[in-house]
Amino acid sequence: MLQTYAKAMSPVEPEQGQNAAIQYCQDNLLGVALLIMDEQLQRHQVTLDLYDAHWQKLGESCFRYEANNALFTIRDRAGNMPEAAQFHAFKPSVDKLALKADNWTLRLDKSSPQLMRMPMADLRNYPIFAVYGLAHGDAQAAVEQQQQWPFQLQAMLCGESGQQKPLKTTALLNGILARSLISAAVSETLDAETRLLRFKLQQETTKYAKLDNSIKDIPNHVLETQLRDMEHLIAETDYALGRVSQAIKTLEINHDNFDWRLNHWHSEKTDWQMDWQSDSKYPPLLERLHTDIALLKNHVAYIEGKLIHIKGACTRWRSHITEHRHLMTKHLGHVGNLIVFLIMLGEFFGNRMSNEVGFWSTLSNYLATVLNNQATYLIIMVLYLVFMLRHYGQEWLKRFFANDIFPVHLLRRATTRDCPYAKS
Repeated sequence: MLQTYAKAMSPVEPEQGQNAAIQYCQDNLLGVALLIMDEQLQRHQVTLDLYDAHWQKLGESCFRYEANNALFTIRDRAGNMPEAAQFHAFKPSVDKLALKADNWTLRLDKSSPQLMRMPMADLRNYPIFAVYGLAHGDAQAAVEQQQQWPFQLQAMLCGESGQQKPLKTTALLNGILARSLISAAVSETLDAETRLLRFKLQQETTKYAKLDNSIKDIPNHVLETQLRDMEHLIAETDYALGRVSQAIKTLEINHDNFDWRLNHWHSEKTDWQMDWQSDSKYPPLLERLHTDIALLKNHVAYIEGKLIHIKGACTRWRSHITEHRHLMTKHLGHVGNLIVFLIMLGEFFGNRMSNEVGFWSTLSNYLATVLNNQATYLIIMVLYLVFMLRHYGQEWLKRFFANDIFPVHLLRRATTRDCPYAKS
């Protein structure tokens, strides 16, 4: 496949286009399907190495044939084929139980194809790898007997190609494999991303649930930082939910188109009968689609539940911060009202100052002198600052030290060293 792309990109010297072909396939292919066509499939299996993002080998994945995993059968109505051809999907398995839940993407930039764990930061596209097999009976003997059904079967399944005639898009396997790869690529990629998001949401909801009972002891600036983190997580989750919902809709449309295609399929040249229905709940060809849609819907339901928890914590954090700011504003309002009231009294007594001798006249003159003195209001402001430091000074000091403005660790060391009774 890479050689074909390399030759198309550099017809004169295909070797020079090898790297460009690898990069193009890695960035654009949704997946690669390996189709094995043989008399019997029991002896076939495909093994690929599994790696992590640091190219450390984790194990092996083996794609094996399963007799009960036939997707469809096909036979000619004329009865020339001795037995019906069976199309199977090879089931992948890993050699270590810890790797079973991971999602894997195909890497083409090495000497041999390898599977790597999804998702990876350096990749924007995650092509998947699938193996299928067609057991068509003893076609070689039929060719030696000059029978035509092997050629007709191949043309019907894979199309006809020639110098002036490209691969036909009406070939049966073209539509089946393309739709299967599209569905698998979308579901595998989003399954890996949503499972990481679910894990992150679980951690965050657990963390904020533990902090909920002690929210009054958390400094205000820490609450504001946590609130911004929660709002960022909510925005990230909403974006992910939008992508998953869009993917579910795409898979449902793909399912409907696939089902319509299977029900209206017919061969243009030969008379073939395709049996893809079954007695199970879903036909084997469509079962993977139903499973993928149900899996993504399950992710959406879980994420929406955790999102409600995060939004609830966000509302509680915001309410506490607003209440804290309201209290500070209320204190400032009280001080402002007191100062305005004292200024009005000062003006009132100042206008009534007299030279008369008497208790009330002396008291009025004294109040006018005190209330019109700047030192009085300075003392009021100092008292207000003392009150503020008493109630909020501890929080401000925590914020001061948290910003590394002062080397707290040196102060702590000096305190524990100089005072024998100090506790670390």
